[in-house]
Amino acid sequence: MIRRLAAGAALSALLLSPVARAADAPPVSAVTVTAEPEDATVAVDSGNEDQAFLYGSFLRPANKNNYPAVLILPEAGADRNGNSSGQEVKPDTYRELAQALAAKGIASVRIDKRGVGQSIKAITREDDLRFETYVDDAVRWIKFLQAQPHVGCVAVFGHSESALVAALAAKKVKVCAIIEASGASRPFAAVLSAQLKTAFDAGTMAKEDYDQAVKILDQLTAGKLVAEPSKKLEPLFRKSVQPYLISWLNVSPVEALKTNTPVLILQGSSDLQLNSDDPRRLSASPKNVRVVMVSGADHDLKVKVSTSKGSDDNPHPLSPQVATAIQTFLDSLRWP
Repeated sequence: MIRRLAAGAALSALLLSPVARAADAPPVSAVTVTAEPEDATVAVDSGNEDQAFLYGSFLRPANKNNYPAVLILPEAGADRNGNSSGQEVKPDTYRELAQALAAKGIASVRIDKRGVGQSIKAITREDDLRFETYVDDAVRWIKFLQAQPHVGCVAVFGHSESALVAALAAKKVKVCAIIEASGASRPFAAVLSAQLKTAFDAGTMAKEDYDQAVKILDQLTAGKLVAEPSKKLEPLFRKSVQPYLISWLNVSPVEALKTNTPVLILQGSSDLQLNSDDPRRLSASPKNVRVVMVSGADHDLKVKVSTSKGSDDNPHPLSPQVATAIQTFLDSLRWP
């Protein structure tokens, strides 16, 4: 079950799901679950002893025999289409991205992470989760794509905290490109510290809870497990998730992007969770990097569209600039 953090509005976007223990990525085994030749459900072995699978959707462009492919890694809590449990309005962010890429001749696999969607059974104990688990899973999916006929260049696309996953996976297996979308430039310890402060300043977090949260965060950042937190902070700092947080808090996104692999950085110009310093810091590391600010887009790279009734109830569409920027970037690379 995905457990939503409850330390204020600024933290409500942070989602952690219990997933299986990290393991070295074994040889990839894949099964095609549906017979659709252009839009298929696919799976890779999760590496668990119970032989569970990780699932995703493979969308291939029509009438093409040699095409690039993009692995789409979702943000925390979202399924392969970009939707989270309990949402009344389904944004379908990654489904829209996959369809836009297919229209431009680019294949994609969008995945359900461990513990989410169809990959719900690929879990054991939350206590065994490490950030590297997601990295190893991304490596499995990259190898799956590289083994597919007619696929040339394989790029890895990570959204939000999965931007860091994409960069780290590319250090384990060669890809033709890394695409970071709405990725933070600071380690998660700094990001979470700022979000706690925002919640406190907004009055959605009591001083007692804030002071304890800061103390706990400092201890975890130092690699130390802490005793049971207060009931209010338990969803954020429960004992079973502390090893996972320790494995993630100090990982530097800037260091992860010290690479010779070409990098595309995408950020919405109206992203309230990040600022212009994030793409600037991230772009300082790669040797071959392109930054695209997506005009009018939010953290999910979606844009508001005015209607005749002025209604804001419907999901906003993915900015068309996203798929165009990816196509232009991949076209600029040399690949077989």
